[in-house]
Amino acid sequence: MILSPDHVTIAVADAGRAIEFFALLGFRKTHVATIDGGIPAKYMGMPNMKAQHITLALEGAESPFEIQLLEFDLPQGTDAGVHPTNLRKLGFNHLAFRVDDIEAATAHLVANGVTMLSDEMDYISRKLRLFEGPEGITFELVQRDA
Repeated sequence: MILSPDHVTIAVADAGRAIEFFALLGFRKTHVATIDGGIPAKYMGMPNMKAQHITLALEGAESPFEIQLLEFDLPQGTDAGVHPTNLRKLGFNHLAFRVDDIEAATAHLVANGVTMLSDEMDYISRKLRLFEGPEGITFELVQRDA
């Protein structure tokens, strides 16, 4: 059912330093988006979220793999580690698994008691769906367009 890892999303305080670090490992910036509410913020369960979303692709990888950085625009005096959802803390955010049929994968997980954390969303030529793993860790299914 799982084809390969797709991306890891990491919330960071300083995206510039993170981009430089991952460049050392062969990642190249391929996409930058500003999230200011809207569909991506709602999808992640934070409808008022403001952040920079930076995609870094691993160059030369046989199967596409990305590091996606989130640099939150936090209200002044806010501790980046204190938020009502684990998706907003610094550090590990979620791990995404590539699948060839997101509907079938979702049905399989739901049939086995897994909690979906979002509706399916189309974004950057992909179908996406968040779900909850052990210990409340967030994971994601990704079906890329051909």
